[in-house]
Amino acid sequence: MKKIFLLFVVLGILSCGQSDSGDLGGVLDQNSKEVKMTRELMKKYTEGKFREIADMISDDSEEFYFNNVKVTKEGWISGVENHHNLFENIQNDTEGLNLTSARYNNGSVWSMAWFQWTGKGKYTGNDAKIIVHHGFRFEGDKIVAAYHFFDPTLLDVEIKAAEATNKTSQRVLGLAELIVNRGFTSSDVEKFLVRFSNFVRETEPGTYDFGYFISKNGKKVNLVEKYYTSDDFVHHLNNFEKSEYSKEFLKLFTINKVIIAGNASDELKTKGKGYGAEFRPQIGGWIN
Repeated sequence: MKKIFLLFVVLGILSCGQSDSGDLGGVLDQNSKEVKMTRELMKKYTEGKFREIADMISDDSEEFYFNNVKVTKEGWISGVENHHNLFENIQNDTEGLNLTSARYNNGSVWSMAWFQWTGKGKYTGNDAKIIVHHGFRFEGDKIVAAYHFFDPTLLDVEIKAAEATNKTSQRVLGLAELIVNRGFTSSDVEKFLVRFSNFVRETEPGTYDFGYFISKNGKKVNLVEKYYTSDDFVHHLNNFEKSEYSKEFLKLFTINKVIIAGNASDELKTKGKGYGAEFRPQIGGWIN
C-alpha cells in the first residue's frame, strides 16, 4: 500500500500534460482515453449511476480492492452503489482532482487519481470529507484491476448508524458476570487471562473485542466479548470448550450471569442456552 501511495505522489509531481520519465520507465498523459474513461466512471459514480459503466470493467478479472479487501466485479459495483444509500450529495472534488495515466515500458497502462470525496450522512447527518487515492489498470478498453485507498472511519460510522436504524447489524456481544472462586486472587485471574487472551487472539479472527474487568475487592469479574457474526461467537464457544482453558476457566470462576446481546442466530441461541444465557436483541444505538 505504501509503495502505491508513493507512486501516486511521484506521478503527481511529474505529470504535466504529457512527458517522458526515464525513472518510471513510461509516459504520463492527462488527456489519454484511459483518463477520459476514468472521468466518465467518476461522473457516473457521483450521479448514482455507476452500474451504467459496468461494461468498462472486465468480467474475467478479480483484481479489485477497497484498501486491502478483495471484491468481485459485482462486489465493486454494488459496494459503490451502496454509498448512495448511506450518503447524499456525494461529490468528488473536480477542481482539486489530480488525474493522469501512465503507459509503462512493460506494456501496462494505469489511470491514477487522488482527490477529496465529500458527502452528507443520511443516518448521522454528519458532513464527511475523505481523501481518496485510486488506480485502475487497463487492457484495451477494459478496467482489469482497481485499487482504492482511503480512511474508512467515516464510512464505517455511517454503516453502523444505518445498521442500528434498520436493526440489521450482524454483530453480537457476550456479557457475563463471573464470581472469582475462593482461594484465587486477582493475580491468579490476571495471569490466566494473559494466556487465555493470547489463545483467543491467535485462533479467533472473528473475535474483535475481548475485555475482562475486575471489581475493587477482586471477587467479581465482568466480561465483554464482541463478535462480527453469530457464527464467530459459536466458533469461540466451540474453541473454548475444546481447549484446556475451559477447565481452568471453570476452576477459577463461577458463572453468575450471561447475556448474549444482538440478533443471535438459532445456532447461537441453542449454544448459549447451555450457559444459561439470556438473549437481548438490539433495539437502538449502534455496535462498534
